[in-house]
Amino acid sequence: MKSKKTLIISLFVLLCAGSGLAYWLSTPSLDKMVGQMIMTGFHGDGTDENNADFAAIEQQVASGHVGGVILFDVDLSGLVNQGMSVPEAKKHIFSSNIKNMDQVRNLTSSLQSLAPTPLFIAVDQEGGNIQRLKPQHGFDPIPSAKALGAGTAENTYNVVHDLGLRLAALGINVNFAPVVDVDVNPMSPAIGALERSASTEPRIVVEYARAYTSGLTNAGVANSLKHFPGHGSAGGDSHNGFTDVTDTYQDYELEPYKELVGHASPCTMVMVAHVVNMNIDSVPASLSYKTIHMLKEMGFKGTVVSDDLDMGAVAGHFARQGALQMAQQHGITVSPENMDIIIEQYNRAKALELAQDSGIENATEKQLDSILAHYYRKLAIREAIKAGNHLLVFGNNITFDKNRGDEVFHIIKDLVKEGEIKKSQIRSAYRHIMRTKKCMQKMQKNMQYAD
Repeated sequence: MKSKKTLIISLFVLLCAGSGLAYWLSTPSLDKMVGQMIMTGFHGDGTDENNADFAAIEQQVASGHVGGVILFDVDLSGLVNQGMSVPEAKKHIFSSNIKNMDQVRNLTSSLQSLAPTPLFIAVDQEGGNIQRLKPQHGFDPIPSAKALGAGTAENTYNVVHDLGLRLAALGINVNFAPVVDVDVNPMSPAIGALERSASTEPRIVVEYARAYTSGLTNAGVANSLKHFPGHGSAGGDSHNGFTDVTDTYQDYELEPYKELVGHASPCTMVMVAHVVNMNIDSVPASLSYKTIHMLKEMGFKGTVVSDDLDMGAVAGHFARQGALQMAQQHGITVSPENMDIIIEQYNRAKALELAQDSGIENATEKQLDSILAHYYRKLAIREAIKAGNHLLVFGNNITFDKNRGDEVFHIIKDLVKEGEIKKSQIRSAYRHIMRTKKCMQKMQKNMQYAD
């Protein structure tokens, strides 16, 4: 009787192995799933510089608390902390992770060797004005989206496939490109003015993006269409603060996504912008379930990745929201002229309240800033996951903390423990991310066999 029961159980397990149920029988730990959802920037280049900072990211990778890292050629945090604006800080070049090609190759190899699960190692290498790897580092540049869009799709494919091979040779396996924003406003500070859009015509943007993603995918490099649902009409830059496209957004900005996402390779992700379009939702797109659900309605089954959650538009959203509530409670009339002052007053009051709740008396300004930033970060993480983001990006380059990955890891676990986030949401995010990683690894193996 016992042997018959054992046989039935064995047959059940074999049946499960060939079905989706096998996944549920082998669900990884919560810690592993949470770690895969986190991508962070860091200080250090793997040499003798920034040893303490680099040791911190090594520890976070080795522990599985982060599933990806993003490389930058400049670090803005020191200048921003001194009171300099982000645009001004960008004019000053301070090496962060990239010095030369041999150093980058050694850096990526070292980090990858520590990871218990293959690590996403990402870069923004769009072309034109947005290239972290530059000629001074020994890396040949590629043309801007605007220049490539003016040519043929075949040329775009060839240029980008070569780019992908060179990135892969450096151990970089994710390129957050292409931009598929339509060039609605040629003077848009974040898109049009930087020639990051391929065209004013959605059809050309589609042809460009299809060639671009194919070129990277066939080189074994994962990629990302961005910035959903469209940043091309914006008159502001979401790096710096609240960016509203309600009155400028055009419906045809969705056309590239409608054409591309339903047939996208698992290697192709979609990055969601921080822009606000009141015609869709009252919150930034990256925090909006309504907005991200539109992707699913278009047939997208891949990984949804947030734009950098350290950007000013995210904390600015929560500060603005809180300030408006405070003003309403005190009968204060809000206008464009006094909005900044009200936000400043709200931030101050909130930071003092949080410090008191934490039992911190006579908190310093630095402590208050840190407490408030952590509070906003937790809100952003909660809303981003609830909205449907799978991979959360923290550039850690505007405000820096060497333990950013650990901080986000513990915030997500706390949110699950507190019942704010469901385990099923974590599980779904993990499955999407691992599908992208498996696609990337499969393409890399295909490249090896072809050689």
